[in-house]
Amino acid sequence: MIPQEMLKHLVEQVDASPSKVLQKSEQTVNEVIFESDVDGIRYYVVKCSPSFRNQITLSPRELAIARLVAQGLPNKCIGKQLGITHWTVATYLRRIFSKLGVTSRTAMIARLIEKNLL
Repeated sequence: MIPQEMLKHLVEQVDASPSKVLQKSEQTVNEVIFESDVDGIRYYVVKCSPSFRNQITLSPRELAIARLVAQGLPNKCIGKQLGITHWTVATYLRRIFSKLGVTSRTAMIARLIEKNLL
């Protein structure tokens, strides 16, 4: 069988076979999309994709701080409104940034709007 025919045959098999979940974690889902036996050796083609369960979850306090940041308030004002220090506000912001994978207040707001959390 020439390589082009082998590839066409492989694609037909992948399209025809249902995938099965091999491994699932909070970050990824690994699905077997093709399995075959060649000369007594079992081969698998695995598709690794981000988990859909990996949703952004902010605590009520984190969400309150994010909303005040979205209003344009600095850390000192946010701290006064919530009865915490501006250092505590900064700590919350670092945690929020980490959860969202961002590095600025503007990017944080954009991501929260994108996820319909603001």
